[in-house]
Amino acid sequence: MLKSFLRRWPFVGLLVFALGIAGGCVPNKVANNADIILEEMAGSSAPAGSIEVEGETLVYSADLPDLVSNIRSVNLEADKKDLVMDYLVLQDRIDCILEEVEEASDNDTTIQCQGKVLVAKEGEHGLLGISDILEEINSRDGGPAKRDYLTAYLGLWDEIQQINRVDDSLAQINRSNAIPVFGTLIKAIHQFPILYEGDELVPRKDIPNLLDQYRARDTDEARRALVMEYLER
Repeated sequence: MLKSFLRRWPFVGLLVFALGIAGGCVPNKVANNADIILEEMAGSSAPAGSIEVEGETLVYSADLPDLVSNIRSVNLEADKKDLVMDYLVLQDRIDCILEEVEEASDNDTTIQCQGKVLVAKEGEHGLLGISDILEEINSRDGGPAKRDYLTAYLGLWDEIQQINRVDDSLAQINRSNAIPVFGTLIKAIHQFPILYEGDELVPRKDIPNLLDQYRARDTDEARRALVMEYLER
């Protein structure tokens, strides 16, 4: 229903992309666990081992030094909490892949976590497909090695999602602007940056020039390369 509605009214879809509505909200559990972790780290010395609550590991001991260092590198409590929540979301995604990868491979399905496709059936844009990632996971001995591999994979996955967000948003704006009559109106009212999970990827002031360059590229590969170049600045 919603997809059909957005196809009929492209400028509504444009607003959805620009506002980052698809990003969703951070679950309360993540925020609550972040508070617990920050309380554990509030002392002068970092915890000696992993941080656990009711049998659930929130922070793995191998990750503690880097997490503590990152937290102490920022001053605002809100920024500290954001860092911890990012870590917790990453661990949730790693757990999701580890728990579902064998079944997904057997059934030839994707792995999704909280509505996001973490592993597709087939590889694309440098990301592995489900069978290849299962092979990579199984080739590593022990939980820490598997989690290290998936941490690196999800770092690349996140970069690809940002590229996809900008590429899709520019394509959406371009299509919307081309609509007779409505195009001029849409172009006039488009005053939003391009966001991804709350982070600004393309400021509002950069969009007109970037869109002109995007239109000038004659292939999907060239347009995607432009987006990658922009995001690397």
